[in-house]
Amino acid sequence: MVYTHEMLCDARRALHELMIGRAVVSVSKDGRQVQYSRATIGELRQYIKELESALGVSGRRRAPAGVGL
Repeated sequence: MVYTHEMLCDARRALHELMIGRAVVSVSKDGRQVQYSRATIGELRQYIKELESALGVSGRRRAPAGVGL
């Protein structure tokens, strides 16, 4: 399976929609549409981690460079 940054953005967008109250979201995964709900949010988070790992992208956000708190 070839992963793309677009797939990661779609998965993150779906997670955001679930977090703000949407009941069900769909994501294209392995050539098929997969639906996630609040009950399966853990599976969506795992899929996001899988995408991040394959793409070499960290899921953690860092503060902007040069900004000290």
